Amino acid sequence: MLKKLTIGMLLVSSTVFAKVSYEYAINIVGMSMDYKESENGVFLDSEESDFADLNGLEIQYKYIKQTETSQDFDTVSINIMAVGGNTEYKGAYIGSNLGYGSLVSITSNQIYDMEIDFAHTYEDRSSFTTTISLGVGYRFWRRKLSAQQIEDYTWFSLRPSVSFSYMYYDLRIAPKFEFQYGLGPRMSATGISDDFKLGSANIMEFTLPIKYAITQKFSLYAAYTYQYQKIEESNVVYDNTGTGYLEPESKAYNEYIKFGIVFKY
Repeated sequence: MLKKLTIGMLLVSSTVFAKVSYEYAINIVGMSMDYKESENGVFLDSEESDFADLNGLEIQYKYIKQTETSQDFDTVSINIMAVGGNTEYKGAYIGSNLGYGSLVSITSNQIYDMEIDFAHTYEDRSSFTTTISLGVGYRFWRRKLSAQQIEDYTWFSLRPSVSFSYMYYDLRIAPKFEFQYGLGPRMSATGISDDFKLGSANIMEFTLPIKYAITQKFSLYAAYTYQYQKIEESNVVYDNTGTGYLEPESKAYNEYIKFGIVFKY
């Protein structure tokens, strides 16, 4: 009985003496894309853009919990990013023998990335922290090459990451390394009823965020993100005429620049 009472008191005390805070952030996003599909080392097509060509918004919510007896804290984050715009397509008409670059056009894009992340932060010293986290994410990319050819890439992912934060007066720099392991990646295409089952869809990501505190509750935010994305070749899928198609291997080198504001209370 005494043991149960002691455990209960510890649980209650840890809840009572926990310090809880919340953060809301909104960022303007610019994205640069360098995407290429290839087969046996030969380029088939590509998509390219500058930061001004693909742009959108990112919103973030953070729940932060810290006990009075420790400088460490736990965080639950929800991130939603939406980006849209045009890329320059280089490739060839399907079935032609003209090769890569014989066709140049504009592709319309919509990209959505959503994530819920669970993190624990260790405060090594007053100005240094280390954060270990595991997130679950979802990514959607609509690639509209023309009104008759629309491709939708979708997958869930597990996202482990580690970041290191350094605080200098009101300026915080926190480089972050993340790996996104794709789960069940697929691609659907206009005119083909079955989905292409992609061999894989993984992303390695490095982010360098900078936050400057104006007050205890208001900060300015800027970040640079570099992504390396690799999608492996899919299975063969057939259309109504019995013609077989596959989604070739692709690699993308994506960059993001973000500017925003953060509210904390």
